[in-house]
Amino acid sequence: MKRAVALLLFALSLAQAPHAVEGLARYRGYYPLGSWEGVNPTARGEITWDGEKASGKVCLEQKAWDSGNAERDKKALEILRAKDHPEACLYPKRARWEGARFVVEGDLSFAGLTRPVRIEGELRETPSGYRFQGRFSTRFSAWNLERPRFLFLEVRDEVEVLLEAEVKR
Repeated sequence: MKRAVALLLFALSLAQAPHAVEGLARYRGYYPLGSWEGVNPTARGEITWDGEKASGKVCLEQKAWDSGNAERDKKALEILRAKDHPEACLYPKRARWEGARFVVEGDLSFAGLTRPVRIEGELRETPSGYRFQGRFSTRFSAWNLERPRFLFLEVRDEVEVLLEAEVKR
């Protein structure tokens, strides 16, 4: 009952008007000897919820990826075709609780293609709105992207994407 009331209040608060979203994305890539991570703090946009239906968009600037290694970042921008596709954008379509997990489903436009995405995570209320932390996995091959190499070793096709966002009332 408590969860149903919280969900109803959450849905009503978000359905009233578009809400600003600010956040960051991290990626984690793997190769046979380990892994590395990059971060992009430029996620910005607006979202609206009406029941389970969601709309809006949240985009980030591709040029802002930072793995802590300038050469790797330069190569990543080439692989992502960032000059031709300077933004990656999420277009949410649905958002709902599935047990204890909060799930956002929508389309991700990235590197000139658009694919469906399902992001699972946690949603917590904060004094200024809500905080979402979620993740999904994708593959270089799903986006027709060349897999990077590290010391002549090709990275795994799968990449983890972790998201953190503040949803302002």
